[in-house]
Amino acid sequence: MDKILQTQLTNIYNHINAQEEEIEMAARLLAQAVGSDGEIHVKTFHDFKGIEGFLLSGSLALRKTRLFDSTETIDAPDRVLVLAEQFDDEVHAFVETLQNGGVEFVLISNYNKHQAETIDQLHHYIDLSSPRPLIPTPNFDKIVNPYMSAFLYLYDHLYVLIDEMTNDAY
Repeated sequence: MDKILQTQLTNIYNHINAQEEEIEMAARLLAQAVGSDGEIHVKTFHDFKGIEGFLLSGSLALRKTRLFDSTETIDAPDRVLVLAEQFDDEVHAFVETLQNGGVEFVLISNYNKHQAETIDQLHHYIDLSSPRPLIPTPNFDKIVNPYMSAFLYLYDHLYVLIDEMTNDAY
């Protein structure tokens, strides 16, 4: 089982790495807020609500990060980082609200083929590449969806890029 998990995680990380251009564009968008008078407003859905503390005040928290309140509290230099396990109806409605308000955002979630038309038109979207459980059990079920591991791997990548873009010491 460990070998299957290791192989599957490697595949997921490779899929994330293949989105290098999207990741760099997302980092640039978020860095614009960090490097200016803006803030990064974090909006989480599903299990990502459980890591809000890490994102806002953990050792790898991006500077100028706060929890999303409402679109009324967002100014022009601000950006929104949207995190969700799946691009479901709730996330879709939230993203539409941001788009209608002219708010710049980065969306990180698993790709939803039923919402492909919408997702494919988003400028700053990164696929977590972990849409379902992966490890087979003896009774033919599957367990362990590593979307959180995928996000943490992606977040580290974004953090390094944003630091590089906003730190004058580089």
